[in-house]
Amino acid sequence: MTSRTDDLVPPPAPIAAIDVGTNTTRLLVARAFDGRVEPIASGSAMTALGAGLKPGGRIRAHGLDLVELTVRQMVAEARALGVERIVVACTAPARVAGNASELLERLELASGVTPRVLSGPEEAELAFRGMVAAGAPDPLLAIDLGGGSLELMGGEGGRLRWATSVPIGVRSLTERFAPSDPPAIDLLEPMIAAVREMIDPVTVPAHGREALAAGGSAVALMTLAGTDVLDRDALVRAVERLAASHSEDLAEETGLEAARVRLSLAGAAALEAVRRSFDLDDLRVSQAGLREGLLLESAA
Repeated sequence: MTSRTDDLVPPPAPIAAIDVGTNTTRLLVARAFDGRVEPIASGSAMTALGAGLKPGGRIRAHGLDLVELTVRQMVAEARALGVERIVVACTAPARVAGNASELLERLELASGVTPRVLSGPEEAELAFRGMVAAGAPDPLLAIDLGGGSLELMGGEGGRLRWATSVPIGVRSLTERFAPSDPPAIDLLEPMIAAVREMIDPVTVPAHGREALAAGGSAVALMTLAGTDVLDRDALVRAVERLAASHSEDLAEETGLEAARVRLSLAGAAALEAVRRSFDLDDLRVSQAGLREGLLLESAA
């Protein structure tokens, strides 16, 4: 009998991607190969680097301390899972903060690797790649909603054809309108209008009728609405739930972090603005995005 042991190809070594954003720092440990990502472990923490941050302003000392500790813990978790290669990427905070160099120094100290600052177009391209790898409609309009920016992307055949980054996100929108807790539902339409002022001028090439939305706020709204298909009714249902309960109570009820709940009215406004601007029936939530894209790029 002929042994086929030599024909067996060992699985690729796991890689870790750490995404440091305006609201959240996220970890994904996975194997990436053949255009696919096989998750092993993931985690996230609200580190709120963008709290009160304006272009050219400074990230607060508490945020720097918290993100350094968080990344150090995530790296330890990844190493315990056998990871040798780690990718650390920063998005909007590193693009706009006057003390971004201090953030990058802290991240390198915590992780042992040089962090990468992603431009808006790079963030969009990697998020698109991650969504496609997880299974996506074709052609695809993709939305990645963060705390400090909103990426809009389109493509077909798995290839990104266009992308734009709009400097508005759930944290900046929340800080602008300062909703109470629970929020007044009357704020929704003014918030939608503020987002549409920025995205209506965006010229979008022809695209399909199906769209995906990624980001922590999209996932939170999925939880609040009880569905991963966010049409008008689902978004209204989520907003009504937000308006009816204190964030701490909703957090206990849903398992979401209270800080995430407090940003969710802005998330609903931003996604509803996109839905209206691009005349979409609904947005389907994707839990894949930037981290998957980073892993695929690193494995290539």
